[in-house]
Amino acid sequence: MNQFNHQDQVISLIPCAKIYYERAMIAYSKKDYMRAKRHFKTGISLADLKEETIFGKVQLALIHQHMLEFQQSIALLNEMLEQELPHYNELYFFQATNYLHLNEYETALSLLDLYLSSQKAETYQTEAVEMRKMIRQKLSKN
Repeated sequence: MNQFNHQDQVISLIPCAKIYYERAMIAYSKKDYMRAKRHFKTGISLADLKEETIFGKVQLALIHQHMLEFQQSIALLNEMLEQELPHYNELYFFQATNYLHLNEYETALSLLDLYLSSQKAETYQTEAVEMRKMIRQKLSKN
């Protein structure tokens, strides 16, 4: 008879940012934003590399956006923008989105202009151009 011995079945799991980011993305895909937020925060605290930390913070800022927590998202993105991260110009687009939701159109427009003036404005270029057009139309009516 085959006896199952729990002591022989120890699984070693070393917590790391990647594991928690994967859990966060699963929670996010299920629209469980609170769990996603918790896992991203844990992942950020375990991140060894600067890129891992940035990834986690950007994702956390986007979770805040989805939860309509725009001020928390703004604070997190501002923290990263103050670090002058030239490779992550998408931060300007994400920040513009926050300000658009808060009806702070002038600030959103300035951030979109910064994003679009960048040589790396590829990922969200179409969305940014449309957003800028919409904001300009809104401002011209006021």
